[in-house]
Amino acid sequence: MGFIKQISVVTIAATFTVAGVLTYPVTALSQNQENAIVQDCDNIKQSLIKLQHSDSRTRTYLGSAYEAISGRFITPLNLRLVKNNLPSTELFKIQNEFIAAQNNFRNLYVEYMRELEGLIATDCTAHPEEFYKKLEALRTKREGLRSSTKALANLAEQQYQTVTALKETL
Repeated sequence: MGFIKQISVVTIAATFTVAGVLTYPVTALSQNQENAIVQDCDNIKQSLIKLQHSDSRTRTYLGSAYEAISGRFITPLNLRLVKNNLPSTELFKIQNEFIAAQNNFRNLYVEYMRELEGLIATDCTAHPEEFYKKLEALRTKREGLRSSTKALANLAEQQYQTVTALKETL
C-alpha cells in the first residue's frame, strides 16, 4: 500500500501556479496590470505551455496510478472477499466512490485542458482583460481538479485503513 501513499504525495506536489503578476483575483484590471500582461505576454504564454506539458505528464501518471489502485487493488480484493463469503460493505462503498471520483477526475481534466488551450490561444497583447478572465476561469477549473485528486487520495487512504482493519479481524 506504499504505492497509495506515494500517490498522495504526488497529488499534493502537483499544485499549480502561473504568472506572478496575476496572483490575486481582481474584478477589473488596472492600467498597470494590463500593461504588465501585455509586456509579459510572451513569458506568460511560455509558462502556460510549460504548465500544459507538465500537467499532461502529471495527468498520465495520476491516471495510471488511479487505474492501478482500482484495477489491481480495490476490485480484485472485493471479488476475492465475495468469493470467500466475506463481503465488506465498506470496501464496496469505497470502490463505488473511487470509480465515481475517477470518472469525475477524467471529466474535470478534459474541461481544464480545454480551458488551458483556450487561454494559450488568447492574444494577451490585444485582449489582456479577456486573457485575465480566462485565466481566472482556468484557476477555478484547476482548483476543482485539485479537489478531485485530494478526494481520490482520501479514498485510497480509506481503502488502506479499511483493509488494515479487516486484516486484523481475519
